[in-house]
Amino acid sequence: MRDQLNGRAVGPPSVKHGWGPSADAMSSSRSPVLTVFNTLGRSKEPFAPLQPGRATMYSCGPTVYRYAHIGNLRSYLMADWLRRFLEAQGYGVTHVKNITDVGHMRQDMVERGEDKVIAAALAEGKTPREIAAFYTDAFLDDERKLGILPAHVFPRASDNINGMIELTSTLISRDYAYEVGGNVYFDVSSKRPASKKAFVRRRIR
Repeated sequence: MRDQLNGRAVGPPSVKHGWGPSADAMSSSRSPVLTVFNTLGRSKEPFAPLQPGRATMYSCGPTVYRYAHIGNLRSYLMADWLRRFLEAQGYGVTHVKNITDVGHMRQDMVERGEDKVIAAALAEGKTPREIAAFYTDAFLDDERKLGILPAHVFPRASDNINGMIELTSTLISRDYAYEVGGNVYFDVSSKRPASKKAFVRRRIR
């Protein structure tokens, strides 16, 4: 790699200059343990996969109605670092990252019944499919430029609408969500941690 300011060749910091651990320290150190914050239990816990040696991860992908900005790219980089760490620890990782190509609304758009992709299509004089395809390609190109490993699966929202309706109906029937004015919201007042865990486990299986 070259320093963009003056063209000098640069590399990782030299251990002999004291900028990194000694070789002895590196060889004697144990493999780091991944600790994650469990938002359900509200505590830090060591990562424990459902299947030994295998890790599955889902990370939120883009809503493809405009170019990704630096804040979006930061979240994709974080997911990439986590995946690389798990793979370096010897896990077989399956990474899923969604593409939201329909049905994404801000609150003001909800009130007007306006979808982001449709709104962008109207503004640019294109079809929603054309808008989604263009910005999906732009997103994938941005990830390539940043050296982000491509996810193994990129499910599109438009291909999974029936599954979303089924899952949403299940949440409502089990009192985890409620409907108001044609919109569905999570019931944050529900305080049944044991049943929540059971529901999550059933969905995973």
